[in-house]
Amino acid sequence: MENNFKYSDDNKRYHTLTYYYKKKFNTKVCKVSLNANFTCPNIDGKVGFGGCIYCSKLGSGDYAGNPKESLIEQFEKGKKIMQRKWPNAKFIAYFQANTNTYAPIERLKECFEPFIERDDCIGLSIATRSDSITDECLDYLEDINKRTFLIVELGLQTIHEKNK
Repeated sequence: MENNFKYSDDNKRYHTLTYYYKKKFNTKVCKVSLNANFTCPNIDGKVGFGGCIYCSKLGSGDYAGNPKESLIEQFEKGKKIMQRKWPNAKFIAYFQANTNTYAPIERLKECFEPFIERDDCIGLSIATRSDSITDECLDYLEDINKRTFLIVELGLQTIHEKNK
């Protein structure tokens, strides 16, 4: 089948993330979903209780790792599974479950720094909410971005100013 779309290797009509990663890193890139056992302002009572309508009872981390295991163990397990299909892939540590900037900076550093130092991890993807990024956290994310590839994935929970 002929590819008629400029930003897709698989004939999709939009610029795919897979295409972007392949052009940027010259290989397949896999996101390894991790669960750092963070909570969320819509779970702990700061904003609400019970979570958002967007999240399952696992806090959007249905496919993230087991929070009873260390983040490194979760990463290794996820990486091993993906290497079966893509043996030459590179990996991004994807902090998926709940709000991954909703903690003190020291806790964020404990979670993120080990992956910045890994040779087999080309970057971080951090799922969070805009109302859970303090000025100190923003400065830290800026620092991370200078040292590795970084995606900050913002949820829609706080799209309206009245909800803050």
